[in-house]
Amino acid sequence: MILAASDEGLRLLLGSIVIFLGTLAAVALGANPLLLAIRRREREYGKVLNRALLLDISPRMVTIITAICMVVLAAMLYSLTGWLLAVGVGLFLGVMVPWSFVRYLRRRRLRKLEEQLVSAIQTLASGVRAGLNLVQAMQMIARDAPRPISQEFAHLLREYEYGVPFDEAMAAAAQRIGSNDFQLLFAALRTHRERGGNLGETLDRIATSIREIQRLERQVEALTAQGRATARWLGAMPIAVLAIAYLFMGDDVKLLFTTPTGNWVLVTVVFLNLLGWLWIRKIMAVDI
Repeated sequence: MILAASDEGLRLLLGSIVIFLGTLAAVALGANPLLLAIRRREREYGKVLNRALLLDISPRMVTIITAICMVVLAAMLYSLTGWLLAVGVGLFLGVMVPWSFVRYLRRRRLRKLEEQLVSAIQTLASGVRAGLNLVQAMQMIARDAPRPISQEFAHLLREYEYGVPFDEAMAAAAQRIGSNDFQLLFAALRTHRERGGNLGETLDRIATSIREIQRLERQVEALTAQGRATARWLGAMPIAVLAIAYLFMGDDVKLLFTTPTGNWVLVTVVFLNLLGWLWIRKIMAVDI
């Protein structure tokens, strides 16, 4: 009996050692890819926060907030449901919520910039006709125009004052903003500086072209509004159907969350639903 007990204890000890070594190996093999993924995401945060949004926020701070969101959401969903699947959902949401919020801020800023661009070009044209050079006309925008376009021109002029060539400063601004309209403006200004001509007329033509492009974009947005609404309904419909089914067949719906087969069914439904939603949005994303 003593020998059998010692053999059982030895097997448990060996099993614990194997599990410990396996855990260490998994951590060692997964640490480097995880760190690379974190650094890559921090570089993306830096491009959006520090360059596109011109915010003095450390990307590492956003990474810390993301980790906190992952832990909090995973613990919250697990405490509410008691399902291991909810932990994965919470971790996924913890990753996506901060990144989606940052992208929303960038889209909102870019939309405001494009709405203010035509007015800024008209200000440039008026300043040039009044006898100012291009830099002085841009200083008018940086001083008098509303945000955020005044911030972008002020940043451009600040780089120029620090010694960056003016053409390179405009190219950097176009890349930082990430708008085709701004790229058109700065490319036309660089071409004018190389070849000369009437700058006021050039700016008027650019303003007319950008105004027409924006009109066509709004028209396309109106024509594709039904498709985007369909994508939103497609994303919300499975949740609504599941809630209705739970009212009439509660015990059967619980099997989706309490059995391995039901969990796989849920994962498949979520994946196919997300795939269809992304497919419709891709079709509706018409670029002029």
